[in-house]
Amino acid sequence: MPGNGGGARRYPPPLGAGSPAAPGLAPGAIRWGRARGSLPGMSDAPSPSKRQRRTTASLTALRHLAREAAEAGEPMREIARRLDLPWSTLTKWARKDGFRRQDIAARQAAAAKAQDEADHIRQQAELAARRTLLRDEEDEEESDEPFTPRSQTDEEITLARARVGALLEAGYIPEAEQDMRAARRLTSLQSFAAPVRAATEAATQQMRQGEMNAALYRAALQVCACWEEGDTPPDHLPWVVSATFQKRLAIAREVVRGFDPDDKGSDQELTELLLQLAAMGWFRNFHPLLREAITTLTLQGHHALAEKVGGFLKAEQAALPTLIQWCHANGYGYHGEP
Repeated sequence: MPGNGGGARRYPPPLGAGSPAAPGLAPGAIRWGRARGSLPGMSDAPSPSKRQRRTTASLTALRHLAREAAEAGEPMREIARRLDLPWSTLTKWARKDGFRRQDIAARQAAAAKAQDEADHIRQQAELAARRTLLRDEEDEEESDEPFTPRSQTDEEITLARARVGALLEAGYIPEAEQDMRAARRLTSLQSFAAPVRAATEAATQQMRQGEMNAALYRAALQVCACWEEGDTPPDHLPWVVSATFQKRLAIAREVVRGFDPDDKGSDQELTELLLQLAAMGWFRNFHPLLREAITTLTLQGHHALAEKVGGFLKAEQAALPTLIQWCHANGYGYHGEP
């Protein structure tokens, strides 16, 4: 063609058409720029990783797990790593759902303040309820009707109801529901035990009364010097034992107070002390002790009391044969001075 030096334009021959093959390729492996076979090593080359698209249900579950972990105190970076979440996604959830660190701290502070206020309301309600219960008990004791002490369960239910009412009035609905569930549990248990409650209460009361009677009889026999360790107390005491018991305690209290007029102890406290002495065998030597007391009282100028103690000794000497006869008839030995 003209302009080309009088000769035709020369094109390079196509690859694979008589030209030497590229190193590592078989002749004709590439035609018109496209591979006819696999390049060496192409099957071993790693394919770029692709994040699988998660379903809505899966994302919702992950969002819930992320919030629970954050509220439990797990760091956000650890949550993102453990749940394989993009940082931007996790921070967006945290901002919308309110489980950023500052959000959690603010909720905890508000909850602690509300708990303190609710506890204060509970305490005030219990105090008012206890005052009401105490006033009702005093009124029942003063009335002529039979008085039945309130059980601990009944008292707890009354206090729980008072707390629920006070919390409701103050607007603490969740706290009131919590206390109400506890009260319902007690009432359910009480209702479940109601069919046998009367019978068990009667049996328990009878058992306690029997224990109290046994303790009283044991103390009376110890004061009367008719008791040995291991003996079984009787079902009832005859008048001679009961009279001796009461008279000995009365004269012993008078003697003790005569020696120490400034003693502010009550009769009950003094009686308990004398019963402890009786258990140690103090009344087995009662008559000699009273004779010593008469001498001391006379020297101190307490002539009236000394004379009263002397009269008591004479009266007891006259009553002792009947007491000793009862002891022998019922298997007890008299261990005092005859």
